[in-house]
Amino acid sequence: MKVFKLTALAFASTLALAGCGSDSDNNGSNTPTVPTKPPVDNGLSESEQAKEMIRTAKLFVSDNKAVTEAYKGASDILTEKQEARLSYTFDVPNSLHYYMQKKGLSQLKAADIIALANDQEFNNTLGDFALTPESGLLATLNADGQFKLSGTTKVVVKEYDYIYNPNTGVYNETLVSQDTFTSAFDGFENALSSNTSNTSFNGGIGFKSIKIGSGTDAVTLSSTTKGFTVNGQFSDKVVVDDEFDLNDVNRAGITLEKATIKLGNLKLSANDSVIEAKDFEFAALDISKKLKDGQLVVRTIPYKFAVTGKMTKQKPSTDVTITLNATANDADIKNFLTVTDNGNIEETANKYVGMEVILALQGKVAKEGATATIPLDFQANLKRTARNVVELRGLTASVDGKTLFVTGKTNLDNDYNAVSTQFIVEQNKASIKLSVDANGDFIKDKMGKLGDIMVNGKDYGDLMDNKGKITAVFPNSNGSVDTIIL
Repeated sequence: MKVFKLTALAFASTLALAGCGSDSDNNGSNTPTVPTKPPVDNGLSESEQAKEMIRTAKLFVSDNKAVTEAYKGASDILTEKQEARLSYTFDVPNSLHYYMQKKGLSQLKAADIIALANDQEFNNTLGDFALTPESGLLATLNADGQFKLSGTTKVVVKEYDYIYNPNTGVYNETLVSQDTFTSAFDGFENALSSNTSNTSFNGGIGFKSIKIGSGTDAVTLSSTTKGFTVNGQFSDKVVVDDEFDLNDVNRAGITLEKATIKLGNLKLSANDSVIEAKDFEFAALDISKKLKDGQLVVRTIPYKFAVTGKMTKQKPSTDVTITLNATANDADIKNFLTVTDNGNIEETANKYVGMEVILALQGKVAKEGATATIPLDFQANLKRTARNVVELRGLTASVDGKTLFVTGKTNLDNDYNAVSTQFIVEQNKASIKLSVDANGDFIKDKMGKLGDIMVNGKDYGDLMDNKGKITAVFPNSNGSVDTIIL
């Protein structure tokens, strides 16, 4: 766990999972709902509906700029020092657990750890850090492989590197950084291993709280539940280690039929921010192929990712909830994915794996240097409807009580790269069609027109791009022109 970077945009990055759809009618019980088109405001004339759609789009552009400016440099939840401390804090139980397994120990008290301070094998297990535990620290490991840790310890980190000395021509071991902090474990438990061979496995990892550092550098992780739970079913009996690997002398040929990881509730507090994750679920299964030389190639394929996250922050004032549910059809994975002779994954000809994604974002963020907040209300649904087609079945985005509705379609090549995308943006009875090329740029004609602004099949104006300046132009019956700059 050497990398643990949280940013304000981390949840949204999971949109990269969107490669969606199904050849199967079995979509399971978690099929997301499709956003529906908002009702029409019949109090507006057709010309006003055309302009209102552009005005709403302009609000989105303005708010996006304001949010970007407000969060510039404020997206990192943890400082570099806090990230490193968090990583080393999780290395503490991992290292103690490994040492106790290797030595066949059932417990390590604070006095035992102090006595091992000059033991080379113990120090090699810890690596770049040393421990000075308080008297109440206790680590235990039972016969079933369940590890527990409670108490507080000082963690002293010293990182070295070999730096070349041009005067001597020798690389000298040089101290490049050091840090000292406390890590307090309350109810830490790791049951991600088993000493018995079985075709199924149930385990987990959790804690009441982990407190790292003090003062302005303090980081706290807390959970109201056990934390992560892991369930796995295998094709034959295996012994599972704490990495959830197949650790068995007869493991050749054994595959993972299904694994599900769930998280009840986890909260991280640092600086002026709080990140909460709950209702997290991740599921995966193995597909395999025996090659001509007898080697079994196994690939683990994820087919579900779901999480509800919440972030609150004091400066800029933030209160946002994000829900993501990405679900593939596990039957499609088993039936339509194959391992090639060179070990790659490919879909069966004329078939495709189904996947559907829903993303919802709600809350509010503050504009820089202002007391006003920007309300966020966004929901999108994506589905793969053919081997080379991904559809945006519906996206609603609301601002200032007004809602845009967007549908679209992305065409993929045989290597699953996007070659073209078409969007239809609607509000009331107004709409505009926009096209995007393989480079992600909007397509315009020789005059710079991006699309016609239509209402009930009638053209009321043009959306133009003049060297990056986007404007909407609405001709009037008297020959004048109304212009809205986005």
